[in-house]
Amino acid sequence: MTAGTTTAGSSAPLGATLGQGRVNFSVFSRSAWRIDLLLFKHADDAQPTRVITLDPRRHRTYHYWHVLVPDIGPGQL
Repeated sequence: MTAGTTTAGSSAPLGATLGQGRVNFSVFSRSAWRIDLLLFKHADDAQPTRVITLDPRRHRTYHYWHVLVPDIGPGQL
């Protein structure tokens, strides 16, 4: 995996799960047809520094949307 490249990740556990230099995000939604993960540098930023659009064919298992994001860790907003 190259820097900045996401992978499908895991549907469990829910929420943000820290790994070694990466974070797995998993969200439950029965009705979502699209989910974007927005990452910010500062809490008061008006715009995200990175937007990751989850592909339903790659990042969804049943009602769970998930993505593994490298090169982020504790404190990421």
